[in-house]
Amino acid sequence: MTDDASPGYKRPPKTMQFKAGVSGNPHGRPKGSRNLKTTLTKIMSKRVSVREDGQVRQISRQEAMLLKLYSKAVGGDTKASSQLLTMLVKLGVHDAAPTQPEVVTDNDRAIVEDFLRRNSTAIKGGAES
Repeated sequence: MTDDASPGYKRPPKTMQFKAGVSGNPHGRPKGSRNLKTTLTKIMSKRVSVREDGQVRQISRQEAMLLKLYSKAVGGDTKASSQLLTMLVKLGVHDAAPTQPEVVTDNDRAIVEDFLRRNSTAIKGGAES
């Protein structure tokens, strides 16, 4: 039989195993280190100069990219149009056309009342069986 203390597959020597109550990564992630999200946010928030209608103005790089995508979509680029529409749907920004207020006429009421009268007798008759 094998001794429990003997090293082997998935059994490191006792001297190399983590000690109880001691972390395997004592120093951890250094303070101030950035992850992808913070770096990307910093890059995209920097300002750039653009000329619009003959005037120079400062906008974020993110806004500049969206303006470029929009101009491509307006120019007929279907891929750019698809990307913009996908973003609008995901963000719930799409403008819904104002709906007309629903007007219920007397004729509509008569039709609904007739329908309910006919179907309520069918439901009652079906329930009694």
